Amino acid sequence: MSALIRERCVGPQETCRLAVGLAEEFGDTVHDVAERAIATFEADGYADRALMWRAIHAILSDIAAKRFDPHAPIAIH
Repeated sequence: MSALIRERCVGPQETCRLAVGLAEEFGDTVHDVAERAIATFEADGYADRALMWRAIHAILSDIAAKRFDPHAPIAIH
């Protein structure tokens, strides 16, 4: 993997931290933002960006449903 690609990759822990920050900052409205971002990126042909927002949306849904504790250490299985 080239250095450029490695620099652009966002790992699962960073994705979780980003979702937690967005949820804390914007509350429930961030779900709508994520859905719009997914639709926009897919329509524009940016599948990789849409995939990232899908992951964020899934984590946001888990936070809202109390299936994910945003203040607990992140465990990736």
